[in-house]
Amino acid sequence: MKTIVIPISTSFTIRNVLYTDTLRILLAEPDIRIVFLAPREKIDHYRNQFKHAHIIFEVMPELKKLRQERFFRVLESSSIHSRTVSMIHWFDLKRKGSRMNIMKRFPLFLLRRCAWWVGQFKGWRTAIRMIFYSIPSRIFREIFDTYHPDLVFCPAMVYGEPVLSREAKKYGITTVGMILSWDNFYSKTFLRAPPDCLLVHTNSIRDQAITFADYPRDRIIVIGIPQYDSHFQRTRLKSRNDFIGKELGGNPSKKLLLYAMSGKNGLSIEFDILDIIYQAIRNKEIKEDIDVLVRPYPRYDLPQKKLDILKKEYGFLAKQSMIHVGTGADNWEFNEDSLALLENSLMHADVVITMFSTFFIEAAVYDKPLIAVAFDGYKTYDYYNSARRFFDWDHLAEIKPLGGIQITRNKEELVQAINTYMAHPLLLKDGRQRIVRQQCEYMDGRAGERVAKALLDSISRSTDERQSLWKRTRRK
Repeated sequence: MKTIVIPISTSFTIRNVLYTDTLRILLAEPDIRIVFLAPREKIDHYRNQFKHAHIIFEVMPELKKLRQERFFRVLESSSIHSRTVSMIHWFDLKRKGSRMNIMKRFPLFLLRRCAWWVGQFKGWRTAIRMIFYSIPSRIFREIFDTYHPDLVFCPAMVYGEPVLSREAKKYGITTVGMILSWDNFYSKTFLRAPPDCLLVHTNSIRDQAITFADYPRDRIIVIGIPQYDSHFQRTRLKSRNDFIGKELGGNPSKKLLLYAMSGKNGLSIEFDILDIIYQAIRNKEIKEDIDVLVRPYPRYDLPQKKLDILKKEYGFLAKQSMIHVGTGADNWEFNEDSLALLENSLMHADVVITMFSTFFIEAAVYDKPLIAVAFDGYKTYDYYNSARRFFDWDHLAEIKPLGGIQITRNKEELVQAINTYMAHPLLLKDGRQRIVRQQCEYMDGRAGERVAKALLDSISRSTDERQSLWKRTRRK
């Protein structure tokens, strides 16, 4: 049996790997065994969800809690010489409601700014990689000794996965890495422990890997976005009546406004935006008779009480976007129902509003009019706490000039945009198509296949190299 070790360091891995064709194709190979490393509190859930004779779940060491790993994670992310990271440093210094005293924040800010400045030099990044690699560690020794893996696949390259990649390389195990999301090279990693082969979603991310992570072009494979395969395949769709009417309790004959929440950086503003939309409907400023569906961001899901308030007081449609498994901050998880909710929300929406989430890409795949929120609701924040800053982040700045998104900077512009795109959904269609071409690369729904092929090819090369080494050794 050929063994692949795959860590589940984030719940997005479930969506990006286990619910894609990658897993199906790997398991179709009779001599492939997959060992998933999962959080202890979720391992029983995964074992029940993904039962197969060639799948094994083992406990993932709690790498996030290692002091050494926390240090290198902050050092690495602070050393990325991007506009996004520079803005994050200023935001952390000026953050409203921060629990850290300014006397502690300021020295940390200065240290991070120094790291950001020297981070523009390849020598600094190389030095960090060398120091990180030289640190002795046997965290995964038992896993390696038990299963003798032929390949380690790190599908995020963040959240502790560099430790696994580093130890695999020390054991002489072939490594393949994949970048988790479109913003990672701009804000999270320069590949502290570079894999032998790197999978990226798009040509744009390939260029970022070369620029920010010094990664060789000839070892990068552009594969598309595996988690978007089902968007292109349209595999989980329901009728409008079944989804809006029966599942959500809305009116299928009304137009549907989908508000997708973006995460913790925008939470203080987003409830104001929802109230503005509600007041505009109530005061007949929005001309269409519409339903509003609120989709919480999975990682920062809204408690049921908040959803009930949105439903009872505002009359909005709302449903939790994930399930809860385990305890702590990472107790959220995707399943078939949550993925079906996501896809049907996009399919049946008539207009999509968000602040800075990947819904700008996903809604464009479904050719839905896109409205961005770039103001602070009823408040006025300074730039580094304001929604005005989001489209200056590098990854959003890339899609801004493509012309597929209506950016609104006050309540009046937001209401006008809703009215305009409800009445004229084909506006900015060409821009949305440009977003899909730039940010998805492939639109054939076969990215998961390309991931599986890359992994199988890496195992084959690794086997051939070991056999060649064995033959040379025998001749000597």
